[in-house]
Amino acid sequence: MIRRPTAARQRPRRRPTPRGTTAAVLVATLGLGGGCGLQLEDVPMPSLVDGPTYAITVEFADALNLPVDAPVKLDGATVGQVTAVEAGDYLAEVELAVSEDVELRATSSAEIRLTSPMGTAFVQLLPGRRGDLLADGDAIDVAATGTAPDITDLLSSLSTVVTGGSFGDIATIIDEVNVALTGNAGDVRRLLGRLDTAVSDLNDEFGTLDRLTRSLNRLTVDLADDLPTITASLTDLSDLVTVLERQRTRMMRTLGSLNRFETTATPFTRAVREDAVASLADMTTVLTSLVGSSEDITGVLEGLAAFAKGSDEAAPGDFANFDLTFLLDLEALLSIARGDEPPITPSEGER
Repeated sequence: MIRRPTAARQRPRRRPTPRGTTAAVLVATLGLGGGCGLQLEDVPMPSLVDGPTYAITVEFADALNLPVDAPVKLDGATVGQVTAVEAGDYLAEVELAVSEDVELRATSSAEIRLTSPMGTAFVQLLPGRRGDLLADGDAIDVAATGTAPDITDLLSSLSTVVTGGSFGDIATIIDEVNVALTGNAGDVRRLLGRLDTAVSDLNDEFGTLDRLTRSLNRLTVDLADDLPTITASLTDLSDLVTVLERQRTRMMRTLGSLNRFETTATPFTRAVREDAVASLADMTTVLTSLVGSSEDITGVLEGLAAFAKGSDEAAPGDFANFDLTFLLDLEALLSIARGDEPPITPSEGER
């Protein structure tokens, strides 16, 4: 990841002079300053790369005491050097001067490594394969940088190993597993077999589970689309619950009355059930007899209608009174229903 640093953080490109010129200037400086107390540490370090360079900024979360003029390496070769190390925004901002012969992509990364556990630090460039080429003034973000373990990390890890640490916990876990498996190997083996069967069944039903997941996803989308309607419905239900809460006392009294009615009605219903069933059975016989005598009844009613019509024609303008009495003999009806012989009609002299 690259970004352009602000103008205040950009540094001019370094153009190292040839080695011969540097040596000549150094000799001249020593000759001129011989009487001024010039010391060896005042002499600048020679450049680690030949030719022109371009400057890039690399951000690290921890610089690991990276010194200025530390080498910058790529695939084992020195391709630049550190020109400045500054702190900013809780990060270490390292300025590098990289040879123009080295082309770095925007996806390149960098690490701070040590030449040995007790050696000096240097910057290792890891080239990327995609993106634009880094140019003068570009930067590599902290997300693409890292630091190698130093001697402190090594001693901390060694201390963990010596004093137990997580290895001791692993040993305890192994001991507890051994204790749990002692005498239970058969049960554990059966459990593993069941787990294998369950996993196999789930794998066989993967298509169904996938369809179920898609259906749940569609349901979730539909519910999200209907959220306003659902919210309004819940609001209405809240009002309904409030009304029911206010009527709770009356509802409880009503339910109590229904309970008392059930207590009284159930024994009564059981007491009259057999009589009611018997009465309905008798009614069935009577109704069957009536249905069987429907033709006779129809003839009687038609005769009555004809008699009434003839009476009107026989005595126009006058009136006549008649008393008709129908006698229904239930025994005769039952006999007809049973298919018994019809009763004997009395003769003319017996009437």
